[in-house]
Amino acid sequence: MPTEQGGLGPLNWAVIVAYLLGMLFIGWWVGRKVKSARSYQVAEGRMGSVLLGLSLLGTYLSALTVMALPGKAFSPEDWLWAIQLPFLIVTAIVITRFVLPFYRTAGVVSVYAFLELRIHVAARVLASLCFLALSVGRSALTLYLPALAFAEITHTDINAIIIVMGLVTIVYTVWGGIEAVIWTDAIQVVIFALGAVLSIIFILSDIHAVNADFWGLATQFHKFRIWAPSLKFTELTSVWLILQTLFETIRIYGTQQDMTQRYVAAKSTRAANKSVWISILGYIPLGFAFYFIGSALFVYYQAHPDGYVLGELAKEKPKFDAMYPHFIATRLPFGVKGTVLAAIFAAAMSTISSCMNSGATVCIEDFYKRFWPKARSDAHYLWLARGLTLVLGAASIGMAFYFAYAGHSAQDMWSKVMSYTTTGVLALMAFAFLPIRFRPSAAVLGWAVAFGSVWYMTAHKLVHFLLYPVIGNLLGFAVGLIAHCLMVVVSGRSPFAPEERFPLAATAGVAPDTESGSTGGDTGR
Repeated sequence: MPTEQGGLGPLNWAVIVAYLLGMLFIGWWVGRKVKSARSYQVAEGRMGSVLLGLSLLGTYLSALTVMALPGKAFSPEDWLWAIQLPFLIVTAIVITRFVLPFYRTAGVVSVYAFLELRIHVAARVLASLCFLALSVGRSALTLYLPALAFAEITHTDINAIIIVMGLVTIVYTVWGGIEAVIWTDAIQVVIFALGAVLSIIFILSDIHAVNADFWGLATQFHKFRIWAPSLKFTELTSVWLILQTLFETIRIYGTQQDMTQRYVAAKSTRAANKSVWISILGYIPLGFAFYFIGSALFVYYQAHPDGYVLGELAKEKPKFDAMYPHFIATRLPFGVKGTVLAAIFAAAMSTISSCMNSGATVCIEDFYKRFWPKARSDAHYLWLARGLTLVLGAASIGMAFYFAYAGHSAQDMWSKVMSYTTTGVLALMAFAFLPIRFRPSAAVLGWAVAFGSVWYMTAHKLVHFLLYPVIGNLLGFAVGLIAHCLMVVVSGRSPFAPEERFPLAATAGVAPDTESGSTGGDTGR
């Protein structure tokens, strides 16, 4: 099979350039219809379930998926992480039955406004700030890592790649708003899936070409091992993997604005629920496909010894995430290499565009409108949304430059920051879904305990990092709930008194956003 050992060649460059131009065209095409802030933020609430589902899938995916999942399966961890995939079904049930309908009926554009409706503005501000920190850092890391892989493959300056990827994403997101993000996400998911299929075909055909026993070698080295029965708190085990994915995916689908904003863009609650199911049922086979790529690459390099791979495996800490990019660079033929690289770009850009658009929405809804509620024209909010999207995009590019300068230490630092900015938010949202008038100070205390516990666990490494969100959120929720009960008792009331009740149904339709034209109370089924 013909391969290219270095560089890209005109055909591969043509594929990548065509992809980038296609994204810009979609942004321009959709942007012609954007006439209001509401259309920019939630597409006038008229999007169908299939497009939204693919968009949610594109946002949930990232370039980290492309490199990390094959790297995990290639490593001695085999398919242990794949045990998480079937449990996403639980997340879909929780979100569609117990979370999403209440966001829709509350009529909120920003999910964090729900926290103010149920608890207090302090909870809203805390969660909003956490999301903004998360979105900029996540966008930067998602921009940096594929740029690093692309630079190594093509011998191109990494800063130039960061600029090109970042600017293209900024342009189509600034111009087209959420609808451009949704359309490009959907197309990017198709390209992403195509890249996975092409990779599997070429890996397996090359293994077959040398008469290697794929299943025999994979079984011999336990490359499809999926269960680790230990319950030691400091080890990677299947139980911890399951718990972590339940807590983290419910947090992602239930508390991250880049996901929940799609629910408001849906034409009905039924369509929004379908989009969640499409997203999760789409991710499960894609996840298995990329784990399979990792195992197949392991067998491939057993049949095709490679000096780079042997050198990496001889190191104390091999770069398993680099195996798939190395295969792309050295083994894939003309055209196919460009398609797979476009898939990596697609995975990165879908995440970045979602973070920029949702970050701008949070800035406007949770801060600008909330604390400076002067009457402004709709044109003013549309201009502001585009300006903030540009600023957030520029910030992501700047931080990506920093990651490129700092290297792996920056990635380690960001993994810690991500833990700090996400753990307590799930506890806050859990308080909001309790059918009681939760005390704001108790909610803030619960968030602080979750934050502090993650910091302590990170500093002292008492448990495996998979347990950080599990322990942090459970501890924060427990402390917050106990504090709430004590505050109610001290005030001379019973926690079960009728005046302490606050049913979720009472939040329906109480948050109309008259300035941007949205209305609450959607109960479309």
